[in-house]
Amino acid sequence: MRRLSYFLSQPHQPFFLMGMLNALLFMLLFILAFRGLIGVDAKFLHAYSMIFLVFTNFFFGFLYTTFPRFSGTAPIEPKKYLTTALLQLLATLVFLAGIWQQILWYGAALFVAGAFALTLREFYRIYQACTLPKKDQYWLIVGLGIGAMANILFALALVPCQCKSNIFFQTAVDFGIYLYLIFIAFVVALRMVPFFSHVMQWERNEKLHITVFTLFLLHSFLHGLYPKALFLVDLLTALLIAYELKKIALPRSKEPLLWVLHLAFYWLPLGLFLGAVAQFFEYFFGWYDFALPLHLLALGFLTTLLIGFGTRVTLGHSGNLLQVDRGGVLIFYFTQIVVLGRILFSLAASFGKISPAFDISATLWILLIVAWLWKYFEILAFGKRVG
Repeated sequence: MRRLSYFLSQPHQPFFLMGMLNALLFMLLFILAFRGLIGVDAKFLHAYSMIFLVFTNFFFGFLYTTFPRFSGTAPIEPKKYLTTALLQLLATLVFLAGIWQQILWYGAALFVAGAFALTLREFYRIYQACTLPKKDQYWLIVGLGIGAMANILFALALVPCQCKSNIFFQTAVDFGIYLYLIFIAFVVALRMVPFFSHVMQWERNEKLHITVFTLFLLHSFLHGLYPKALFLVDLLTALLIAYELKKIALPRSKEPLLWVLHLAFYWLPLGLFLGAVAQFFEYFFGWYDFALPLHLLALGFLTTLLIGFGTRVTLGHSGNLLQVDRGGVLIFYFTQIVVLGRILFSLAASFGKISPAFDISATLWILLIVAWLWKYFEILAFGKRVG
């Protein structure tokens, strides 16, 4: 009973664990769906589960902890974040049941919508009470609002009709990845990574948030209207963020919990640049990249950032020292192998060699999640002391 009480005592613990377990479970199900072993739309299963049942749990766990700290207000009451966690758990269970009765996927979307509604209401309450500068909080709320909108678009994509429901699906993916996941991670990284690196002041571009948001919004609409221009938008975004990173001048560090966050941040402009190159060859020369631009950001930037932040929060909030041993460092390196595996899959698949590249890429993801849980499960769930 004491272990359960501890597990529920901090927001990141139930959300992070649910995110990790879902990352493992839904990748296994995606493999089965991709191979035609279960009769569901593999693309929908993969996109929805990863955005709303994996990464959203990590976001909720991190933001329920840090949003009040950003705002200088009291921590959020356990009853509130545990209600959101329960809705996310119910969404997971109903989504799983929907594999056999697909109409239940609407129910999963409804539970996720409830989780977003409660979160947005609580964060807006904090935003109104905040007396500190709250530009970051504003954009976090905007990003969460877009995430809620993307969830609705996914539900609309399931509606059987004569209309082009694929438009709903593609818009939901673009909104869910670029304007929700990547944008929120960008806002958090721009605030926290320089702070952790003791870069307290630099000549900030005060319009950077709205500019990046606008470019991601343009990317989302161009995907359906004029995809040949996508590479220009992403190239411009990459150059803009790279220039800001140059101004920040993150110091070189041998501390793993710092350099992994630096590496993640560098992946944002690099992923956008490489994605722009892939889009250029796809839309002008017919080279299908198997959603490589999206995965460069979701794995290179987002996953690396979450592994770094997740490890830091797990250690720090359990009373352990903020340092990782050799095993933790290997996990950080292995995250980059997962990214490389996904790049190689796109290259191999473009030449018709889907197997075994797909299996290798998916297995690397599974091994990453298993390794992190093996290393940090007891620290995350029960506050185990190490070192």
